[in-house]
Amino acid sequence: MLNVRASQLPREGRSAVLFTRLGLLSVLWAALVEGNTEGLVMGLLVVPLAAWGSLVLEPPGDVRVNPLELIRLLPLCMWLVLRGGLDVARRALLPRVPLSQGRLEVRSRVPRGPARLFLSYVASLMPGTLSVHEDGDTLCLHLLDASPESRAASLTWLRQLEARVVRVFGLPPPPRGLP
Repeated sequence: MLNVRASQLPREGRSAVLFTRLGLLSVLWAALVEGNTEGLVMGLLVVPLAAWGSLVLEPPGDVRVNPLELIRLLPLCMWLVLRGGLDVARRALLPRVPLSQGRLEVRSRVPRGPARLFLSYVASLMPGTLSVHEDGDTLCLHLLDASPESRAASLTWLRQLEARVVRVFGLPPPPRGLP
């Protein structure tokens, strides 16, 4: 993907990016300080510096996120977090539940870049799964249960997540037929 520098954007585009980041960081800051007056005053200095730093460290590029698809993904993420928490609690409280750890290496159907990075973060929400690393087109997942049934279920969930993530980033649907 091409990364367009802020200086290459039209003036209106740079302003829109700056004000969007200022707005999002302001909301985040207000939540972090819980509306405390002293914290909000400190935010008058911190938020613009953070917005400037975000532009320097991550200039605006051609990555587009579809907010509606992102919102549609949130319930699935919350469901996966709930299931993952219950799975870990079950394994901690019931020692008879076996742990058969292993790795699952899967060829990702999401192109490299921000979308694949986001996929690896979201894949870590799947119950008993942690995205460990990627090597080329291969995504490596650590599984608490590496039984054939669990591996198949993890692969099914990963393929569903891939389809959702490409919609969030406005990318074409992933090709079918990859194992």
